[in-house]
Amino acid sequence: MTALKARDVDGFLARPDIGSGLILVYGPDAGRVRETTDRLQAHFHNKDADPMSLVSLQFGDFENPGERISVEANTRSMFGDQRVIRVRGATNAFAKEIEQTVREGFDAILLVESGNLTPKDALRKLAEVQKSARAVPCYADDARSLAQLARQMFENAQILIESDALRGLIDVLGNDRQITRLEVEKLILFAQESKHISYADVMTLCGDNAAETIDEILDSAGTGHIQKLDTALSRAFSSGTHSSAILTRALKHFSNLREMRAVYDQGKTLQEVLSSGRFRVHFSRKSSMESQVRSWSAPNLSSACARLQSTILETRKNANLDTEHTRQSLLAIATIAARN
Repeated sequence: MTALKARDVDGFLARPDIGSGLILVYGPDAGRVRETTDRLQAHFHNKDADPMSLVSLQFGDFENPGERISVEANTRSMFGDQRVIRVRGATNAFAKEIEQTVREGFDAILLVESGNLTPKDALRKLAEVQKSARAVPCYADDARSLAQLARQMFENAQILIESDALRGLIDVLGNDRQITRLEVEKLILFAQESKHISYADVMTLCGDNAAETIDEILDSAGTGHIQKLDTALSRAFSSGTHSSAILTRALKHFSNLREMRAVYDQGKTLQEVLSSGRFRVHFSRKSSMESQVRSWSAPNLSSACARLQSTILETRKNANLDTEHTRQSLLAIATIAARN
């Protein structure tokens, strides 16, 4: 078995134990998946490597994926550098396309990014059973790891943040790594001259009602309340909440729902599901979450996650239409919920 435990990921990233083959990076936190893959890419394709030895692809944007990957993986670099193929946004459909190539082996590194995958998902199973492959999970950060990330970023920028300001920042932002990075970067820019950040600075710049509004967006989409969703989205966009924050939270929400539904289908009660340490929700959202776990089917949740992942990728390619894509995607998901 080549499935990495969460505790083993840092060690693997520091010193990957394979020199060629498939590395699947997956998880509900799209920002952390991308950051982890960036780190692996830098390891296998350093700054002095031949630029032509790096191939970056978007799954769904090219025809005949299996044939394309086979050709790219077995093409030698002109200057002898190791070939690195990176594929973003891969779904389970990709597993069947590359299975033969992975089984036969190749000299290149194939870095594949995907969303949250269960042990039964074909892409994850492929990476976990092959000796020449690794499955790297990227689970959501906790408050401690995000505080460490923020502290390191401030230290690198030579900016002092007060201890209560750092605690307040983590409380406000929740546990999304990408959002944390964006907000820390905003604070660093703010403190370029003063080199100091206080609790008041954090509350002024980050302590708005964005988190509460995003919760309303997620619950409206998950319960099929289309009008409430549309109103909440308009309020979020008008207050400056970026679509990436909404989409990453939405992907995590529906990925968690998918896991919750799987546990529920195994015979656990809703109370047992919602009170578990991993899925515990605030009491104010308990009724809504019970309704969502009960009404959403596993196939529909899989489709919702795939839709959100596709939308995240689309907004990165065309930032001018990010709000429109975000609205369309969530309204489509809310329509599914209304039919459940």
